[in-house]
Formats: sequence, structure tokens, C-alpha cells
Amino acid sequence: MPLKTLRERRDATPFRPFDIHLADGRMLPVVTTDHLLFLPKNPEFIVVLPDGGFRIVDPSQVVSVGRSPTPARIPKR
Repeated sequence: MPLKTLRERRDATPFRPFDIHLADGRMLPVVTTDHLLFLPKNPEFIVVLPDGGFRIVDPSQVVSVGRSPTPARIPKR
């Protein structure tokens, strides 16, 4: 997948969380713009996970990008 597509999703206004689906079946959530980082002279990119961990991803392993499901709203009392 072209890095341009991922940059466009990250930089969209308003930002909407999305998931990156990898060839090995893993799914990496991008919950804010700060969770997807591009390296200036390297085709790989970094996804910071919600638990604070991170993954370095080769773009050739990305099979699709999709919108994250909207979390269920908790009714106010």
C-alpha cells in the first residue's frame, strides 16, 4: 500500500480512527494522529499501539486500511 494513502488518512480533517490490516492477519489500530509516524528516509513506518507499545511496519505488508468501529456510547444518567 502506498505511504501516501496512510498519510492522507492520518492527515484528514477531521481525523477518524482507522485500522491497518497486515498480510499476516494482524490489525493495528491508529487511534489518533500521534499514533502513526513516518520516518524521513525510510519506507517503514511506526504505529504506536493503545497500550503504549509500537510496531515498525513494512508498507509491503499492508493489505488494507479501514475505519475503526465507533465505540458504543454509554448513556448519561
